[in-house]
Order: sequence, then C-alpha cells, then structure tokens
Amino acid sequence: MSASPPALSYEPGPLTRRIFLTQQLYTLFGAPPLVYLMVLISGLQGDEATSITRTIVPPLALVIGCISPYLIIRLAVRYGLSLSPGEAPEHRMTRLLKVPGIISAGIILNTVSAAVIFTSAAVVLHGKSAWIIPWAVVALGLLVSLLMLQQRVAFEKILRPYAIADFHKASGRVSQVSSGFLWPRQSWYLPYAFALFVACTLVATASIIGRQAYVAHEFLMDRLLQGGVSPEQTIVFVRESIQMLTEGSILPVALVGAFLLVSAALAAWNLAQQQKEGTESVQRAMENLVHGKPQLPDWISTDEVGVLSATTARIFEQLKAFSFSLQSSAQSLRDCAEQLGDSTVKQTEVLTHQAAALQETQVTAQEIKHTSVLASQKAENVLQLTERANEISVQGESALQQGLTGIQQIGTQVREMATSIRALDERARQIAHITTLVKGLADRSNMLALNAAIESVRSGDAGKGFGVVAREIRTLADQSIKATRDISEILEDIGNAILSAVSLMERGSERVEVSLGQIRDFSTQVQQISNIVRENATSVRQITAAVGQQDVGIAQIFQAVSDLSKGMDQAMHQLRTSDDVLSRVRGVAEQVSGIVSRYGWQNLDEVPPPRS
Repeated sequence: MSASPPALSYEPGPLTRRIFLTQQLYTLFGAPPLVYLMVLISGLQGDEATSITRTIVPPLALVIGCISPYLIIRLAVRYGLSLSPGEAPEHRMTRLLKVPGIISAGIILNTVSAAVIFTSAAVVLHGKSAWIIPWAVVALGLLVSLLMLQQRVAFEKILRPYAIADFHKASGRVSQVSSGFLWPRQSWYLPYAFALFVACTLVATASIIGRQAYVAHEFLMDRLLQGGVSPEQTIVFVRESIQMLTEGSILPVALVGAFLLVSAALAAWNLAQQQKEGTESVQRAMENLVHGKPQLPDWISTDEVGVLSATTARIFEQLKAFSFSLQSSAQSLRDCAEQLGDSTVKQTEVLTHQAAALQETQVTAQEIKHTSVLASQKAENVLQLTERANEISVQGESALQQGLTGIQQIGTQVREMATSIRALDERARQIAHITTLVKGLADRSNMLALNAAIESVRSGDAGKGFGVVAREIRTLADQSIKATRDISEILEDIGNAILSAVSLMERGSERVEVSLGQIRDFSTQVQQISNIVRENATSVRQITAAVGQQDVGIAQIFQAVSDLSKGMDQAMHQLRTSDDVLSRVRGVAEQVSGIVSRYGWQNLDEVPPPRS
C-alpha cells in the first residue's frame, strides 16, 4: 500500500525558494544568448564589450538576475497563499492560478529593465546611438517572453497542488470567470506561443544580420572614403564587406536559431504534457464515478481542461446533492413502510388467532367427512366386490361345466391317440422286416461281387472290365448293408419311443378320469358358495344406502365450514399481499440507499492531502 502524500505547507518561504531555484535554472539556460544579443545590439566590440561586461553585468546579474526575481516571486507567492478570515477557498485558488502569470510578467519587466540599463550604459559610456535602447527592449522582451513559456508551466506545476487542495475544498462552488494574460486559455495561448516563436526568430535574425550589415557598411565606407579608390578596388571592398557580413552572421544565426528552436520545442512539450496530465486526471475522475468511487479530479488550471475539471466538480456536487436527496426520500419511504408493516402485523395476529380456531374446526369437519367418505367408499367397494363375487361364482359354474366337458373330450382324444400310436408301432415292425430282407439281398450281392472279382482275375486282361464292375457292385452292397444297419437302429429307437408314449397315454387316461371326479365335487361346492354370496349382496346394499345418507349430511356441514375458511383465507391473502408490497417497498428503499452508499459521495467532503 503506497504511503499518503505529505501535507502541504502554506508558509511562503519554502515555496518561494523552490520557485526561485527553478527560475534560476532556466535563467542559466537563457542568460548567454540574452547577453550576446545585448552586446550585439549595443554594437560593443573588443575593449568596449569587455569593459562594460565587467562593470555592468555583475551588478545586473546580482540585482536584476537574483534579488529582483526573488522579491517578485516572494511577493507573488505571499499574495497567492494569503487567506483572509472568512474567505472562501476558491478565492485563494483563483489567486494561486494567477501567480505564475504574475511572476512571468514581473520577470519579463525585470529583464527589460536590465536591457534598458545595459544599452543606456553603452550609450552613455561609449557614445552609442540611443536607438539601440528600444531595439534591445523589443528583442529581449520577445526572447524572455519565449523563455517564460517553459518557466510558467514549471511554476504552475509547483503551485498546482495548493490550487488542487483549495479546489477540493471548494468542491462544486468553483466558477472560473477570469481572463487576460494572467489567465491563459489554450484557444489564444497556443497561437500566442507560436507567434512569439516566429517573432523571436525574426527579431533575433534581423538583429544579428542587421548589426553585421552595419559593421560591413562601416568597413566599406571607411575604405571608399580614403580616396583614390579604383573601380576594381571598390568591387574588392564590396566583396570583402559581403564576406564579412556572411561570416559574421552564419554562426550566430545558427546558434540563436537552434536556441530558439530548442526553447520552442521544450515549451510545446511542456504544454502538451500539461494537457495530457489534465485530461488523464479528468478521465480518472470519470472512471472512478463509473466504478462507484466518485472523486474530484486532481487537476485545476486556467485553460480549457481546467474549465472541464471545474465543470466536472460542479456535476459531481449536483449528483451528490441528488443522491443524498434520493437517499433521504428512500429513508422516509422505508419509515412509512415500517409503520404500515407494524399495523399489518397486528391485524395479522388477530386474524391468525381466528384462522387457527376456524382451521381446527375445518380439520375436525374434514376428518369427519373423510371418515364418512371412506365408509361410503368401503361400502361401495364391498358391494362391488360382492357383485363381482356373484358374477365370478356364476362364471365359475359355467367354467367348471365347460372344463368338465373339455376334460372328457381330452380323455377321448388320448384314447384315440393311443390307438394311433399302436398302429404306428405295427407299421414300424413291418418296415424293420423289409429292412432285414434288404440286408439279406445286400449280403448276397456282396458275395456275388466277390466271386465276380475272383473270376476277373482268372480271366486276365480280358476280365479287367468285369472286375471294375464287380468292385462297384461290392461298394454299393457295402453301402446298402451300412444303410440297413442304420435304419434298423432308428426303427428300434422309434419302437422304444412308441412303447413309452403308449404307456404315458394309458397313465394320462387314468389321471383324466380321476380329475373328472374331483371337478364334479368342486362344482358342487362352488354352487353352495354362490348361494352365500347372493345373500351377502342384499345385506351390503342396505348398508350402502344408510352410509350414503350419512355422507350427504356431513357434506353439508363441511361446506359451511369451507365457506367460512375461504373468507378467512381471502382476508389472510390480502394481508400477505400487503406484506409483499411492504417488502418490495423496503427492498426498493434499501436498494436506493445501498446504491447511494456504495458511491461514497461522503468522500467528496473529505479533502485528501494533495501531492506536493
């Protein structure tokens, strides 16, 4: 966390010394060209320049260069810092903003007086022409005015913290109405600075070239007035004069021009930096306002940016007054809402007790109604179950009869299936006999094929074809034997399965007969149950009618209690609606107060110590 800037001292001594040191630094920078121009304009050369420089310059440097500027600065600072009892801070701020202009004007007049003294000494001591005095006054006045552009910005920078402190104290009461040289505006000050630079350049250049031209003219006149000068010598003298003018002007003009250019560039840069700092300060103030941290701009000046900063301060003051007014209104609205809320709470308590008693009555009636409805539903359910049981008993008798008939048909079908299976077993036995015959034929074919193969071997080459046929017949015989063997095994399995099926059919037929007897007994019992269910259905109808009449009476009682409960609910709903409205009013008041509090307008009344 950065340390807070130190508090400002309103004693004129330290501030005077600081401004004086700054002025002396700029004086050291501008003194050489000023002395050179005064010597040049005065027309002093050689011993004249040396003698007058030794005798006049030291006392001028002491009195005009040090003592007078210090006194001017001290008087201006004392004037700016003074604050009469009961005087508003903005009045001192206005004086502080004028102090740089006062110092600049005093130093310009002080420097012009030095030029008058120097040139007057040249006129008196060395017999120079008196016209050099106004010439020097104009030239040095313009040059010093150009140098004061930088010094004025430096003086404003030193004095600005004090002006900003009074600006913060004055808050939105600042109104800049001053004008003139002590209150520069960029609309005329920048053109004035540019015109000053052009005028200084022209005057300095004209002074150097004019003085050198005067020297060259004197040289040419001295040569021409000697007599007996031929035209060729005249041309030579003219060329020497021109060369003297050129050589004596180029270097001084270049040096003075460079000095003026640097001075103008520094002045422009300082003015631009001042504009940048001012606009950035106002921008930071606007950004702080956007982020809910209003703070006056740390800037005040005589130019348009200073006017913008003062206008911003007045806007902040108006917003502050509006916000506090809005906060006060929100507080009044919240107090009214609190009073109305207290009244609503008392009404709610009374209605709550009444609603509680009515609620208990409604709950009791609801329980009675619920019990009655439940009894009626149970009776209806019992009646429905009884009717359903009667229907089921009738359907059961019919189903038993149908089942008995179906089982009898199943017994008949089982016996028919047993007969069919026995016939199928007889057919399988016949197929097995045929298979035995086929196997015998295959054995004989195999034997004949063997004999044929033996005969083909005996016959030699003539019996080879017959041998091939014999082998094929033998192969077919072997396959036939294998197929008949497989068929015999399958038929044996079929026979065993048929015997098992016949056995199962016989046992199933016996079980069907047993089941038929059981079903006949169960049919008799179902008929007895159906008679009992019919008798119960009559009794349940009588009970249901009685419960229905009781339910009608209880419903009428519950309807009356419900009507009372609805009326109470409407009253409670209206009270709850009032509570919601009051809550919204409180919320709006809190929100407005919170917004105003978050913006921290009270910080504008606390003037922080500005940076020195």
